[in-house]
Amino acid sequence: MGYRTLIAYVRNAAEMKRIVAAAALVAAKSDRAHIIGIYAIPSPVVYADPNGFVDATMFEVHEARHKENAEKLQELFDVEMRQYDLPHEFRIVHANSSDGSDGILQSAFRADLIIAGQPDPNDPELSNDTSETLVFDSGRPVLLVPYAFSAPSEISRIAVAFNGKREAARAAFDALPLLVAVKSVEIIWVDPPEASSQKINAVAGTALAEALDRHGAKVEVKQLSSQGLSVQETIRQYVMGSGIDLLVMGAYSHSRLRELVFGGVTRSILSDMPMMTLVSR
Repeated sequence: MGYRTLIAYVRNAAEMKRIVAAAALVAAKSDRAHIIGIYAIPSPVVYADPNGFVDATMFEVHEARHKENAEKLQELFDVEMRQYDLPHEFRIVHANSSDGSDGILQSAFRADLIIAGQPDPNDPELSNDTSETLVFDSGRPVLLVPYAFSAPSEISRIAVAFNGKREAARAAFDALPLLVAVKSVEIIWVDPPEASSQKINAVAGTALAEALDRHGAKVEVKQLSSQGLSVQETIRQYVMGSGIDLLVMGAYSHSRLRELVFGGVTRSILSDMPMMTLVSR
């Protein structure tokens, strides 16, 4: 049942090694995974001179620089993927946006999972936040890899952050190919509402656990008390102290000037990711 078509969105060599390592961990849970590496050449940001003229050579320099970078990454991607003995290919695409994220959407529409890097504030090439475009516009689950990533030997324990809302349910079922393949799944609910005596499932998250169990996942429900901490900090502390390899969560949003942006809990978790995090909307 595992993911079969994985998109690995790469921007530079350091990030690519982390993403390839994460892709290999995911592919290990599937018997026929195919990895597609993608480098998107962004649209150039061009400034006119005081007279309103634009130097046309700027476009040529921009294209040449990114094409050279893409070809180097393609060679490195092939070397890295051969170490894992996984079927793969590499695509170089052109984007209409300056961050390049929209360039992978057409490929993403036909994939099972997108793997991308967390923005790195210390690396100018990785500082732009493309994750919002990928999560909100691709229609696919996105596995985000921390820029300070230490790959586990395997993905064996997964935590699903749940709160009874649509986004959390969507994320849980988008992660199903992984959930049924690992040793342990924990559904964690921070400060769940008190269950009514009239409800069949007295423990918050039990209905989801039962649904996942029918697919073969080994699921346990954990209710967490925030004890004055924020929801995101409660989740972060729990997964970091519990031997969790991967976190699954829904991507919550607010509307800003008619554009979707991450909500507070989602943004906080993704800005300080404790581990690989699969987000879905």
